[in-house]
Amino acid sequence: MKIQCFVVGKLHTNCYIVYDEENGEACVIDPGGDYPRLASFIDEKGLKVQNIFLTHGHFDHMLVADRLREKTGARIVIHKDDEKMLQAADDNMYLSIAREPFRPCRADVLLSGGERTKLSGVEIYFLHTPGHTPGSMCIIIDNVIFTGDTLFKNDVGRTDLEGGSELEMKYSLRTLFDLDDDYILYPGHDKSTTLSAEKRNNPYLRAAGIR
Repeated sequence: MKIQCFVVGKLHTNCYIVYDEENGEACVIDPGGDYPRLASFIDEKGLKVQNIFLTHGHFDHMLVADRLREKTGARIVIHKDDEKMLQAADDNMYLSIAREPFRPCRADVLLSGGERTKLSGVEIYFLHTPGHTPGSMCIIIDNVIFTGDTLFKNDVGRTDLEGGSELEMKYSLRTLFDLDDDYILYPGHDKSTTLSAEKRNNPYLRAAGIR
């Protein structure tokens, strides 16, 4: 399985395209901007995008999801608690950054957390990790976790925005801390890291793991 990262949009969000080189099956995670670049890569590789997964509903993670759905026929998948953010610019922080007309988007699949699906035979697991937003999710594919804005290298997502919760973030971080296996972490912003490195070096994750 291949992972291609694109840094997109006004907030330099990491958008990921995960794909199988042999059969072209693919998913897109957090398409927050730069539609032409994403569309060009999909065409160049001949990818068949089945799903567009959103780790949460903030605009910088979903801004071109609707355009990608129109192009590929893929389903837009998000946690049910963030569904409303796809519909209104005042719910997803868009108005705090931009003034251009906002293109609302509807979800095709709403999750509660704990669901599983597959991409080219590889299992995908959706872990509900509220704190940054009520419907924040981490997406686990094989030995990789796409952490959205829940967990970063040596940092965590903000909890002071609307819908954020410091207490829920602590519980979500504890869930990640308790994972037994090591994982490569691909966050919503900045550089990739590993779960073992964050357990050692991330003060927020370390504090959440203290019983």
